Amino acid sequence: MRWLLPLLLLAWMPALAADEAAHARFFSARSIPVPLPSAGLSISFTQHYRGAVPHAAFAFAQGADGRAAWSMVSGHDSPGDAERTALANCTRQVSRMRGEAVGSPCRILAVDGELRGTSGQPQPGAAAIQPERGGIGPFTRSPFHLHRGPHLAEGAVIWAHGYGGAEEDHRQHALPGLVSPLNEAGFDVFRFDRHPGDDSLFVTLPRLVRALPTLREAGYRRIILGGQSRGAWQAILAAAERPELVDTVLAAAPAAHGERPEYRALALEDFRRILGGLDARRTRLMVMLFERDEFDPSPEERAQLVASEAQRRFAPTLALWASGPARGHSGVSDWRFTRDYAGCVVTLVQAPALAAPRGLRREGCGGG
Repeated sequence: MRWLLPLLLLAWMPALAADEAAHARFFSARSIPVPLPSAGLSISFTQHYRGAVPHAAFAFAQGADGRAAWSMVSGHDSPGDAERTALANCTRQVSRMRGEAVGSPCRILAVDGELRGTSGQPQPGAAAIQPERGGIGPFTRSPFHLHRGPHLAEGAVIWAHGYGGAEEDHRQHALPGLVSPLNEAGFDVFRFDRHPGDDSLFVTLPRLVRALPTLREAGYRRIILGGQSRGAWQAILAAAERPELVDTVLAAAPAAHGERPEYRALALEDFRRILGGLDARRTRLMVMLFERDEFDPSPEERAQLVASEAQRRFAPTLALWASGPARGHSGVSDWRFTRDYAGCVVTLVQAPALAAPRGLRREGCGGG
């Protein structure tokens, strides 16, 4: 039966090529019906909208002078609800813009996997994509990212959201834009979503660790664990526990101690300790830190700590201490962070060890 898998792969490849072409057409700046969309508008649609979950919508307005406003919403109860909310949010942005008005009303660009024309209606013959369904164990496919399957993909990216308390549900939030270039590079993208009432670290970390072997058993050759806030913290811990299963950790604003000032020293010491538990030869590491992060005891100290670790570790290790406008605990979701730093993410994951970025970086990574 070993001969059956290559035959199945050959049968799947034409369908995959068609899916890749549809994604390339859909998530293209050419799909935005203005001659030259602004950088923020382009990145937000082509990279960030891919990380949404149904029901999702994207609304925008851009004037002749290039000034733009937009809104992306994710995880609403119905397509109509998503469309109305995106339009309302976009309109509020336009009304708050200083100086001369954008000069164009907000309109819907996409609802779920359908592009909308200038009339706001679905475009006959336009590129469309079907949301992905299913997953592996507790990992669900990111609905609008291209899914190639374990035997054709380069590997799997697992992204875990943060924790906002038992009353705040993050399961419908969009993934940050930095995972979309990894999807372009051939990785399948999965979400590790948790019910907020069951999201204690001592519950979800064992669940994550137990599920990691299922990805290898399914056929994924490489595994990237990523996350924001508590999701980032548990990604580091899981990689330390199962280093033979995790190739790379992408940790955005890792946190587990809350905002209380008296926990500052403990938070720094615990961060030092969990980094020391990673396999220094095998597991690649990127830690993303942000100014004005209310959960970060000291971005500078943590950045220097990661930079020191990079000197002793053979595996590529990088601290991205973001400068510029991408700030705060959720800075990884800012389109400007994707613009400035996504190149470093892809290079850290893909480049040979000696060519991968290391140490501490504050400026953009346009060159990878």
